[in-house]
Amino acid sequence: MKALLALPLLVLFLAPAALAADEPPITRAQLVGTLWARLGAVPFDAQGPFSDVSPACAQASAISWAACAGLTEGTGDGRFTPDRPATREEAAVLLRRTARWLEWPESALFVPDGLTACNDGEGSSPWAEGSLPWACTSGLLAWSPGGRLDPQGSLTASALEAALDRFFAP
Repeated sequence: MKALLALPLLVLFLAPAALAADEPPITRAQLVGTLWARLGAVPFDAQGPFSDVSPACAQASAISWAACAGLTEGTGDGRFTPDRPATREEAAVLLRRTARWLEWPESALFVPDGLTACNDGEGSSPWAEGSLPWACTSGLLAWSPGGRLDPQGSLTASALEAALDRFFAP
């Protein structure tokens, strides 16, 4: 009987974790738009440099601003690919470039030698500049299960919000 009574409590305890696991990934447009909003969403011309971002897109101003600030270079061939799911390494690069844009001291952007070669660091893109190891070791992004970097792993809205909370913490 006690086991049956404990079951609903166990389900209630595990439900948030199960819901988080089912959270959909955010898009690249949402990634940039969320960062832009946290930085004050300063009005910016929605007509940006990317052929696949319509000025009518909800995040067009954010994407245009991020490109102008040098925080994003798109995905090549004049495209941004706004609807593609954002990866962990893309979020880390955006955060690290933002830290530089905000003129954080170089010591805050340091990546320990050899860290990029950890378990799955070889899966990082060349343009990622060691940003994912930086974001994980600095505590901005959580390590993936098993202590992995998981550069191509997707990013959820709650993971981004948590990273931005830590990024902008006093």
